[in-house]
Amino acid sequence: MSGRRILVTGGSGFIGSSLVKALLLAGHRLRVLDDNSRGNARRLKEVAADIDFITGDIRDAEAVAAAAEGMEEVHHLAFVNGTEFFYTAPELVLDVGVRGMINVIDACRRHGIGILLLASSSEVYQTPPKVPTDEAAPLAVPDPLNPRYSYGAGKLISEIMAINFGRKFFDRVLIFRPHNVYGPDMGFEHVIPQFALRLHALAARQPPVGSLSPSRAPARKPAASASSTISSPASW
Repeated sequence: MSGRRILVTGGSGFIGSSLVKALLLAGHRLRVLDDNSRGNARRLKEVAADIDFITGDIRDAEAVAAAAEGMEEVHHLAFVNGTEFFYTAPELVLDVGVRGMINVIDACRRHGIGILLLASSSEVYQTPPKVPTDEAAPLAVPDPLNPRYSYGAGKLISEIMAINFGRKFFDRVLIFRPHNVYGPDMGFEHVIPQFALRLHALAARQPPVGSLSPSRAPARKPAASASSTISSPASW
């Protein structure tokens, strides 16, 4: 595998940029396709001289085909992620996901690229029957009317396309399903950062330990509290 020519779509994203750096360390030659709408070229600043960076939209078939020319593998990560966008822009999530997958497969076929790696997601499981989750667990879209599942549906469609086109047109297809990956510089539109922000906001509303300033309702006398509870039918 050493020294292979690899195209990474979505290579300036949170996961994509780390993958690019790891592949460079392994001795491969890298080309990156990204429009930086969700990624940021800053993440690749330290390796900018070692990669071929192409600015382009994964939905642009000709841009994808041009980026794939001369490559031996495609590692496809370009997607719109972040829980916030699943709700506010499900049509964009699906457009980038499905159209992007079609363009990647077509580009690989045009240039005879036999190896495709697809970044899927644990979202394809939704609520798995068991954690840790076996890869054989069923995939699901519980409610097609809920925009929350636009991301999982896009990933599921991408997997089905990669597997079925892979049988006929590829030498190898590899799919991986990351769960809630987190770390520095990931952005605040994802599950764990959003959870942390909510906890921070909740903590900010709490009085300091030992504070005497908050007003509290006077405690009811134990006897009165007990009798009122016993006499209330709603508590039976």
